Amino acid sequence: MKKFIETLSKMEVKMSFGTVALILLIAFLVALIIYFTYRNTYSGVLYNPRFNVSLVMITMVTTIVMVVIGSNISVSLGMVGALSIIRFRTAVKDPRDTAFIFWAVVSGLACGTQNYTIVIVGSLFVCLILFIFKRTVSFMNKYVLIVKGNNIEIESVEGILNKNLKGFVCKGKYLDEGKEELIYDIRFRRDINNKVLKEIKKISGVKTVNIISSNTDTMG
Repeated sequence: MKKFIETLSKMEVKMSFGTVALILLIAFLVALIIYFTYRNTYSGVLYNPRFNVSLVMITMVTTIVMVVIGSNISVSLGMVGALSIIRFRTAVKDPRDTAFIFWAVVSGLACGTQNYTIVIVGSLFVCLILFIFKRTVSFMNKYVLIVKGNNIEIESVEGILNKNLKGFVCKGKYLDEGKEELIYDIRFRRDINNKVLKEIKKISGVKTVNIISSNTDTMG
């Protein structure tokens, strides 16, 4: 057994320049699928393009690591030891972002081991599922609408909501010497409609209009 391990440790995987270039090219194409999927299915307000570029980098770097390791046991053990000292301190707030990071790592592993069919078909399938879910979830998007001002024409506000939204429920009203605050649970038919917010802002007495999604993203 010891001799077998020593023999494996001396093995080197030799790849031509063309092979390495092909592996990295496919990895980059898969990374672009992840990039455009994240950008076009992001449902929050604060889209972070730097994080999206990081997904491309993770895919490429993981691919390079797998190409370097190959089947060489000694190199793989050394690489594991080197990676074990790295500590990631950046907190990932959205569980969805964690799933994209995992997707990028797995894609890099598959490209580095030249399992092209699996990674391409799998990535396209995941991309399709995310786009389907985006249409379904966005149709059911729920938000909290907060309208603040002085002597607000409440009938006008609710008239606009009734005309443009699928449904709304008044959750609270705050009145204090002319100052008013209205809180509504609302549901848009698709994405946030800025036209509705602008119409409410034009109503007499309205000073600010804020909208908060279920993940605490704010517009207004």
